[in-house]
Amino acid sequence: MPRYDFAQGAIVTWRYRSTESLVKEIQTLLGEEILSLPHSRSALLVIKPNLNNDLTALTGNSTDLRVLAALIRALQERGYTNITLADGPNIGIYRKGIDVFGRLGVRALAEHFGVQLIDLNHAPAAEITVATGPVRVAEICLQADYFISVPKIKTHAEAGMSAAVKNLMGCVVGTDKRLMHADLPANLVRLNEIIKPNLTLVDGIIGMEGNCPGDGMPKRLDLLLAGTNPFLLDLFIARLVGLDRHIIPHLLIAHKKGYINDKDIARADEIEPLTQFEPPPPRNFVVRLLDHRFLARVRDLTRPIHGSETARRLLYRLGILQDVYEQAEARIERLTLNRHACDGCGRCLAICPMELPITDPDFDFWASDDCLKCLYCAFVCPKEAITVEGEPGYLRTHLKRYGEVMRTL
Repeated sequence: MPRYDFAQGAIVTWRYRSTESLVKEIQTLLGEEILSLPHSRSALLVIKPNLNNDLTALTGNSTDLRVLAALIRALQERGYTNITLADGPNIGIYRKGIDVFGRLGVRALAEHFGVQLIDLNHAPAAEITVATGPVRVAEICLQADYFISVPKIKTHAEAGMSAAVKNLMGCVVGTDKRLMHADLPANLVRLNEIIKPNLTLVDGIIGMEGNCPGDGMPKRLDLLLAGTNPFLLDLFIARLVGLDRHIIPHLLIAHKKGYINDKDIARADEIEPLTQFEPPPPRNFVVRLLDHRFLARVRDLTRPIHGSETARRLLYRLGILQDVYEQAEARIERLTLNRHACDGCGRCLAICPMELPITDPDFDFWASDDCLKCLYCAFVCPKEAITVEGEPGYLRTHLKRYGEVMRTL
């Protein structure tokens, strides 16, 4: 597990090889003294993934079930019994009442491991004061004995990059997320000062670049990182994926406040980037105008018009919106493996969060209590040998946009 030492902390990195090896790597990570895991095995451990919307982790948008499964296994193997998975998806999802946890397979994962699952948008809240005023955050994020943030690596149209620091946005309750945008960089820094994650475990197996967080393109990295300083992590990640730190405003604020210093920046600049992410496109004048906080009342009054599915599709085509959420649920009735089409490449076995014997002659997806029905296997099969029977619902749009690229990652 390679270690990078900075003035303001250390970062460990490793490459993703398999779910089995991931559990072992996380066990090694949890053994680090600096992490100071609770002595009490009944302590409240909160795991905060990035479940911003209903795009599967294989698009680079949400935290990978492989990482969450490995982390929960590692914690349970250490005897921890009070684990909660928690996030508050974005405002569009919240307003439409879409079941992100169900669509992403996170609810099935929580049920399998017997951990609590909480939608922070609907959780009991406490008021805190960020740079621009009061907002509500879910109480459990403040009450946790140990808080583990599990972000994704993405570019971000407004924040420059979404990774360690931006991930805490999901702790803000419901439409109060909109208040954070009055000065997003400063408010994100303040939010991290208040919640203070004990550990940040970054999922960089598949990242997302370009017009993110809702309309970017996946990029395979096979990278995982961990540390205790989210600002330092973002500085390091930006360097690894070839993003100019100056387009990430919260890093400039963190530097001024001393959470990263000149030595840290010089150390990061010594590191050779692993890849070059396409940065987010500039936000055009119309988008910035319509998103202005002084127009919030107008947006609310006209929501019955611009919030309709037809209007949102038009706004998406005009480049004003990044995403259009489908209300129609997928009604999957059965998964089957067409053994005549299967060429035995093993991609389905490598990507299954539960390490299931998918290609065994007697394996039955639907009869297996361990299968999360996350469809990772079907998404990546190059021969499309795993047949999904039923009504695809919202998946029809997702597969039209990302189906081919998920198979070729």
